[in-house]
Amino acid sequence: MSGKKRVLIVDDEAPIRDVLQQALEGVGYAVVGVGSGAEALQAIRDEIFDAAIVDFQLPDMDGLQLHREFRQMDDELAQNTLFISGHGQSDQNLGYYSTYGVGFLSKPFNIEEVVDALESLWTVDELF
Repeated sequence: MSGKKRVLIVDDEAPIRDVLQQALEGVGYAVVGVGSGAEALQAIRDEIFDAAIVDFQLPDMDGLQLHREFRQMDDELAQNTLFISGHGQSDQNLGYYSTYGVGFLSKPFNIEEVVDALESLWTVDELF
């Protein structure tokens, strides 16, 4: 991995944010964690991120609403978004995740799954 890739974690559950942040920093990512959609939007106004991990259930909007904002503000970040949720998802939502982002992981997930999903982004980018 050339240089530190920057990842935005958006999850209102601080323990999940903290575990993801520690794990991803441990394998060489620079990570910023926020707890709401509004904070995420401010973060991408202030900084450039290579990828985002977005929880579906946020206190101020759902993950799809936030992702639609990402698509307006930073299409590359939107394409590099991994969705997570502890709640069941409809086939329509799962289709959206696959079409417009990296995909979906159901909580609880294995940290290696998250790292693998992010690493696959960089591997694809390096091929072109």
